[in-house]
Amino acid sequence: MLALKSPVRSTSVTLSEARIAIVFDDGGCLLDTGLRVQRALSCLIEPKPGDRVLFAHGGNGGGHLLHILEREPSQQAEMSVPGAMLLAVRQPQIAIHARERLDLGSAGTASLSALQTLSLTGGNLFASVRESLVAQAEHYVGRFGQYLLDARALLRLHGKDALVTAERDVKVDAERISMG
Repeated sequence: MLALKSPVRSTSVTLSEARIAIVFDDGGCLLDTGLRVQRALSCLIEPKPGDRVLFAHGGNGGGHLLHILEREPSQQAEMSVPGAMLLAVRQPQIAIHARERLDLGSAGTASLSALQTLSLTGGNLFASVRESLVAQAEHYVGRFGQYLLDARALLRLHGKDALVTAERDVKVDAERISMG
C-alpha cells in the first residue's frame, strides 16, 4: 500500500464579520477592519463597498471573503467566479424567470441553440441586424394577418415554381413590367 505524505499546517482560522470599504481591480477587498481579503472561489456574488460580509482569516495577515451577508436593497447583484474564464451551469432543467425584464447580451458572439425545438414567444418580436440576416430552413411556414416587406434596393424572389394567388385582386405596379 502506498502512503501519500502531505504537509500539514496547524493554523487556526477565525470567522468574522465586517463591512467592505474598497473593492480593488484585482478582486481583492479592503475591509473596514483594515484587513485585505481575497474573494473565495465559492463566493459567487461580486462584493461592493458597504456590503456586510463573512470572512476567514488566520495568523498570516490575509484572509478570504466567504459570503456576502447583507447589502443595501437598491443595489444590483452581479455573479461571477473569481479566476474563472467560463461559468457553465449543468443541470437537466434550468429556468430563468424575470418579473419585469430579462436582458441577455454579449460584447462578442452570442449563440442560442437547441437540438430539438427552439420556441420564441412574445407580444412583439423585433430583430435589428447591422449587416446581414441569413435564414436557412428545409421548410418555412409563416402565417400573418398582414405581411409588409419593403426593400430599399433589389427584391428578388426565385424558385423552381412560383405561385401567387389572391381571393380578390393582384396588383403589379411599376414603371416597366417584363414577363417571360
